[in-house]
Amino acid sequence: RAQAQKELDEALSHRKHVDYTFEAIGEALFGAEQGFEVLKTVRPSGQSIVDDWDCFKTLVGTYEEYCGRLSTYGKKHMRAFANMCNAGVHKTQLAEASSQVCG
Repeated sequence: RAQAQKELDEALSHRKHVDYTFEAIGEALFGAEQGFEVLKTVRPSGQSIVDDWDCFKTLVGTYEEYCGRLSTYGKKHMRAFANMCNAGVHKTQLAEASSQVCG
């Protein structure tokens, strides 16, 4: 029982940390007012989730370089990377924000 509680606590702590990193990166890139909104935007049906898949792959890699590999839970934030690309965020901008948040 104690081991199960420890594992649950670790999983919840990890999830909070992952959620925090995305919130903080969104705020660093788009400001306190717009950060969360930009990262969570859902495009209309029929429109591609991301305009530039190379950008998407690059930003995922950049995030992982500074903040660690995305867990299964962390992959729920993939839309955030797509929205960063669609908003014109470049690798250097995400690298700076990620290093501030995760460094």
